[in-house]
Amino acid sequence: MMSAVKPLTNTRTFLLWLVLFCPIAAWIGWQDYVDRYERFFQDTSIAQRMLSQKTVQHEAVLATLAALSHPPIPERLLPSLQPSMPQLLGLGFLRDGAWAGSTASPPGLVAAVEHARQAGRPVTLSLDESRYWLVAPSSWSLLLDARQLISAADFPPSLAMLTLDVGAGPLTLLARQPATRSPGWKIDLRKPLGAVSQPFPLHSWRTLTPADWPWVEWLAWAAASCLLTAGTAAWQRSSADARRQQEAVRLAAMARLSTLGEMAAGIAHELNQPLTAILAQVRAAERLLDDEDERPAVRQALRASAGQARRAADIISRMRELVKPSSPSPRMIVEPDALAASLLFLREEELARRGIRLTWRNADPGARPLGDRVALEQILHNLVQNAADALADTPGTRSIVLSGRVEGPEYEFSVSDNGPGIPAEALPRLFEPFYSTRSQGMGLGLALCETLAGSMDGRIAVHNLDPTGACFTLRLPLAGADA
Repeated sequence: MMSAVKPLTNTRTFLLWLVLFCPIAAWIGWQDYVDRYERFFQDTSIAQRMLSQKTVQHEAVLATLAALSHPPIPERLLPSLQPSMPQLLGLGFLRDGAWAGSTASPPGLVAAVEHARQAGRPVTLSLDESRYWLVAPSSWSLLLDARQLISAADFPPSLAMLTLDVGAGPLTLLARQPATRSPGWKIDLRKPLGAVSQPFPLHSWRTLTPADWPWVEWLAWAAASCLLTAGTAAWQRSSADARRQQEAVRLAAMARLSTLGEMAAGIAHELNQPLTAILAQVRAAERLLDDEDERPAVRQALRASAGQARRAADIISRMRELVKPSSPSPRMIVEPDALAASLLFLREEELARRGIRLTWRNADPGARPLGDRVALEQILHNLVQNAADALADTPGTRSIVLSGRVEGPEYEFSVSDNGPGIPAEALPRLFEPFYSTRSQGMGLGLALCETLAGSMDGRIAVHNLDPTGACFTLRLPLAGADA
């Protein structure tokens, strides 16, 4: 009997709204923070790369000057470099121990040159928070202004505060937020520049103030959650009778789709395969009767027909047993290889004529499941037939793989194909009685397979393969496994 659901009071409606609103609002806030931090991290990395490219350019200029056999006069060289290097304030080099440059000699030049030669790379001499000399082992030296490396307008828009330490204290390159401390959540990042000779520490930070919070998204979710809560409350107040009617309809539908009705409607569907096999074998025997040498083949075909006739009788018997609640399905040890061999004998040649290759793979040959062989044959025949139907319009190589393996305390049969797969919207309903993805299908084969699997304490499932195809799996208890 369906229990009555109490209509929501105003207090319970408000609490329901809070329960609905708060987690999603927190998730929206967290996602907004994650997005802002990712943009901040990416844009800081962009700024670091931009500055690194400039400093690496300094090293390239020094290397080029050192390679010149007859270097130009620094006073003439400086004007030609400044249009592309506005950060360059001066340059020069030691000639026979004397300084030749466009500006005064840097302090400690001789010691710096010796240090650069020992290090095998240029070294820096800072003058103040923005200016520094870059001295190469060749004695060529560049006077640089870090303020002119990149214009503030060229930095990415998500950056707010940016400083660079060239050796005499932090130099502010960017200041888009007020210096006064404002309430909010601070995010920052420190990264050195990529030049070996100028690994100056870059510091980027930003304060996420209430103005940055996702108010629009919160208000939209607040309105949507209010509508959902109000709709839920109104629906509960007005639909008690409708729920009872829907339950009555559902119970009536379940009664119509009871096991007895399902099995009776599926008899024609399930008997089609063995009867088709009998017809094919008898026709083959009829064609071979006139040839004396083909009598063994005739005998084999007739034996196969007799086997399929027995299988048809067993199917009818099994259906009769399954609709009796008091008659549980017998569980015996099943030989997977023998079961697969019977299936291959019946279907391999027929499928080959349709251009479909059917193969069997047993990953655990010594394992034995518990089940009903007749029911297993029904399930596997049905799954192979469904796979063959799915491959009907598939171009190129078409294959069906029947495989078996041990999965924990269970044995798993799987039937997979390389067809187009199953539409996502059809997967949840695939085992419903009378639901079929084929225009000519009755929608009973898979429903019956699920019923047969359940009667053996097994379960059947389906999933799509990547990139194409579908795979049905049947899991049964493993003989010898703990219950």
